[in-house]
Amino acid sequence: MAFPQILLYLYTFSLPLEGVFAIEGVFTLSKALLGLFLLSLVFQIRRPKIAWFPALVLTWRYIPRLRISILAVVLLFWACLSYFWSVDPSATWDKLQALAQQLVGALAIAFFIMVRPNTLQPMLFFYSLGASIAALQGIFNYLRNPLSRTTFTGAADAADFAAVVLLGSLIAVGLWLTTRSPWMRWYSMFCFALCTLAVVLSGTRSAWVAIVITLALVVLPRLGWRQFLSLGLTFGLVGLALFQLPAVNQFLSSRITSAAEDGGAGRTAIWTVGWHIAQQNLIFGHGLGTFTTLFGQGIAAESDLESIDTYYITDGRGAHNIYLELVSEVGLVGLGIFLAWMWVLLQVSLRQAVHPDLILILKACLLAYLIQGAFLGILERKYLWLTIALLHGLAMMVRGNSYARIVSKP
Repeated sequence: MAFPQILLYLYTFSLPLEGVFAIEGVFTLSKALLGLFLLSLVFQIRRPKIAWFPALVLTWRYIPRLRISILAVVLLFWACLSYFWSVDPSATWDKLQALAQQLVGALAIAFFIMVRPNTLQPMLFFYSLGASIAALQGIFNYLRNPLSRTTFTGAADAADFAAVVLLGSLIAVGLWLTTRSPWMRWYSMFCFALCTLAVVLSGTRSAWVAIVITLALVVLPRLGWRQFLSLGLTFGLVGLALFQLPAVNQFLSSRITSAAEDGGAGRTAIWTVGWHIAQQNLIFGHGLGTFTTLFGQGIAAESDLESIDTYYITDGRGAHNIYLELVSEVGLVGLGIFLAWMWVLLQVSLRQAVHPDLILILKACLLAYLIQGAFLGILERKYLWLTIALLHGLAMMVRGNSYARIVSKP
C-alpha cells in the first residue's frame, strides 16, 4: 500500500498549489495524481475474478461501514436523473462528469482512510504544508500591493485563496491537538498563524465569518484551559502581526463597510434573480449545471422586482450560493439529499471515534465550508471534496466500530 499512500500525500500537498502546477483547460497536477491513486487501487485488488463487481471487491466485512455512503450514491443518482429533464443537456452532461469524478475520488479516499487510518495525519500535514506555502506567498503579495485583496499565483480569485488557506488554518489546529512531537506543535502553531493571517488579508468576508464561528462554537469549547490559552496567545500574535502591516486598518474597514454598500458585491441581486429561477421548478430543478445557462438580464426583467441592481446581472453568472445553486438545478429533492449527507457527517459521534480530536477539527472544516457555501460557489472545489472525504473516512471507521459492538453482543 506504500505507492497509493505516496500518491495521496502528493495529491493533498498539490491541492493548495493547484494553479501553480496546471495548464489551463489541459492539465492539473492534482487531477493526474488522483487518477494515478485510483489506478493504483485497482492494482491492489487481490480478487480479479470479481473485480468487475465494485461492491463485492470491498469484501463483505466492510459493507456495514459503507452504509454511510448511501446518501452520496443517491445524490449522484438524482443528479443523473436530472439529465432527462434538463433545459441544457450538454451543460448537465459536463457537470455530471465533474460531479462523478469528485464523488468517486472522495469515496475512494474515504475508503482508503478507513482501511489505513495511519495515512490520515500525514495527509493533513502535507495539506498544511502546501497551504503554508500558498499563505506565505499571499502575504508577500499583500506587502507588494497594500489595500488590495491578496491571493497567490494560480488561485481563481481572492475568495478561492481564502478557502484554501482556511482549511490549512483549521487543519493546523488539528495537528497541534493530536501530535506529541514538540517540533510538530511549533510547526502547527506557525502554520495556523500564517494561514489565519492570509485569510484576513484575502479580504474574503465569508471566510472571516466561517473561521470565527467554527473556532468559537466547535473548537474552543472543547479545549482545556492550557490549550485555550495557547491558541489565544497565537491569535494575539496574529493580531499584533496584522496591524504591523501597511494600511491594514484602511483595508479592513473598507472591506467591512463595502458589504452593506454593494449588497455583498451584488450577491443580494444575484440571489433574488436566482430564487426566481429556482421557483420555476422548485421540486425537481432545471437540471444539473444549468444555473449559468438560465441566469441573465431576461430573468431579471421577468421577475419584475424594481429593487434589483442590474449592474450585477450579467449572462452566465454563478449563484454565489451552493444551496441556491442546488435547489435551482436539482430541486428541493437534490438539496435535501445533499443536506442529509452533510448532517450525517456532522453528527458523527466523538465518543466512538478512533481520532476524536481529528473528527472534531474535520467537522469544523466542513462546517466552515458549509458557511462559506452560503456566499460562494464552491461545489466543484477540490478542497471541499477533500474535507468531505477525510470526514467520511473517519465516519465509516466509527460506524464500523459501532456495528461491530452490536453484532458481538449475545
